[in-house]
Amino acid sequence: MNKILVPIPDYSPLSLAAAYFAVEFAKRNPTKVYFLIFSSSSDSQPTGAEKENGPSPLPKPFSDLLQQARISKIHLDLFFSGEDLMATLPSFSREHHITEIILALPPVHDPRYARAKQQIESLRAQVESQVVIVRPKESRAGEEDGERDRPHRDI
Repeated sequence: MNKILVPIPDYSPLSLAAAYFAVEFAKRNPTKVYFLIFSSSSDSQPTGAEKENGPSPLPKPFSDLLQQARISKIHLDLFFSGEDLMATLPSFSREHHITEIILALPPVHDPRYARAKQQIESLRAQVESQVVIVRPKESRAGEEDGERDRPHRDI
């Protein structure tokens, strides 16, 4: 069984794209998905695995995606951390025997791109897991609304 880690540093469209990719992958392959949600204050967030209902409300798009995953009988766990993302990922990956880490990368022209790319390269050097980069699809004329924001895998 694959074990996929999706770090959620915020509930941005990029984080949602990575989460969506992981859920879609898990529908077709035996997979356990770990969502590692980062918060600036760990006092309001529990640490450890959260099963059905976490104690804090999650944004609706993310909550809806989790509900969809549960309906599809996808094995998933939520973890919360108040620690630094790049410091936490390598140890979490080792402790949970993660096979793939799914990350979303902003577009090349985005000011966050260079820093994100550098962090991904640093992460690849620190983990044995495969690091998979996904990018939300760009809007195109003629596409239906439902297809516009779905991520695709960057090979």
